[in-house]
Amino acid sequence: MPIEDDRKPEESEEAPSSSKAVVKWAIVGVILLLFIGIEVGIALIFVNKLQQPDIADVQKQEDEKRAAEQLKAQTEMGATLAAPIDVTVNISGEDGRYIKCGVQLEYDPIYTNLGTELELRKARIKDIILDIMSSKSMSDLMTNDGKKVIRDQIVREVNEVLPQEVSGKPLGKIHRSYFDSFIIQ
Repeated sequence: MPIEDDRKPEESEEAPSSSKAVVKWAIVGVILLLFIGIEVGIALIFVNKLQQPDIADVQKQEDEKRAAEQLKAQTEMGATLAAPIDVTVNISGEDGRYIKCGVQLEYDPIYTNLGTELELRKARIKDIILDIMSSKSMSDLMTNDGKKVIRDQIVREVNEVLPQEVSGKPLGKIHRSYFDSFIIQ
């Protein structure tokens, strides 16, 4: 007589099949986690590239901005006095030689009160220019560098005598001075 197996034939086939299914799901899970990890890694790389601009690009943008500002400063013309300030002075250390020049002052046109203040203080400004010009030697007056120093000194000293504000509004400052005529005799 054959010995009967108490197990049902279906049960013996199901056990190996359920362990195979668990292994399959574990492999799918590992692969899924691997793909998610790769995607997160790629996302972090791209996010960091977006957040940290290249140093060369930042420097290039700053250089372009500086160049644009410099070009604007060189090409823009501000407001000027209605008429230049004419001065005639003897040249320091030269007997009988004198200089006759016209000085124009430039300022930002948004400061409308500055033009009025400059006209009101024209006598004092002319005195400042006379003092500066009469203190210069012939060699200072003949070179471009010497003239630039004089123009810068005029701007600095005129700005020193101007008030900071008038009627509670900022007055502004002179940006440049120009010689519109310059004769040495």
